[in-house]
Amino acid sequence: MMDCFRKHKVKIILIILIGFFGGTFIAGFGVSTLGKTNSFDAVAVVNGKKIPYRFFHSLYNNTINSLSHSENEITTDITTAIKNDIVRALIQDELIYQQAKDYGITVSDTELAYDIQGYSYFLNGQGIFDSRKYYQFLNNLMISPKDFETLRRKQIVANKLKVLIASTVKVSKTEKINHKESQLLQEKANEIVNSWFNDIRGKSTVEVFAI
Repeated sequence: MMDCFRKHKVKIILIILIGFFGGTFIAGFGVSTLGKTNSFDAVAVVNGKKIPYRFFHSLYNNTINSLSHSENEITTDITTAIKNDIVRALIQDELIYQQAKDYGITVSDTELAYDIQGYSYFLNGQGIFDSRKYYQFLNNLMISPKDFETLRRKQIVANKLKVLIASTVKVSKTEKINHKESQLLQEKANEIVNSWFNDIRGKSTVEVFAI
């Protein structure tokens, strides 16, 4: 059944647009603290900053709705995996967003608007942004424009930070001879970002509530 979940992951990413839900070069980490006393307004607290429960609720419901169109049974194992992945992704986004702000990395309203208006989901037949399609899309996801734009802003900031960290990667002449440079750069970038993220995660306080 988990094959069904993996098969639909790409579709889920495209629909929900959550930055680290699927393939990423941020190392995964456990959410073993799941099960603490439930909070009605937050799914987790990261360094004192609440992640609204409504974010999780919207993403989870839409993921389940996407999977329900398949012929496969949605088992408890699958729903648990989905919950954990969404919570993990939201925590990652928040951790990286907080750190990026400390580095002075921001996203202007103009940048955010340009990003959103570039999505094919929101374009009309002439390739022009259609606000009606945008609001219909969000209405179908049961997420407010403010919440959606908050999630997207965090993802853009995270991407900027990843690019910044990856730009520090260098490959020696010897390594270039023995390996493909692009592959080496990617591998080294992965290692640096994973190490950086694990360090940040280790210094952070994360509390996850029962879901």
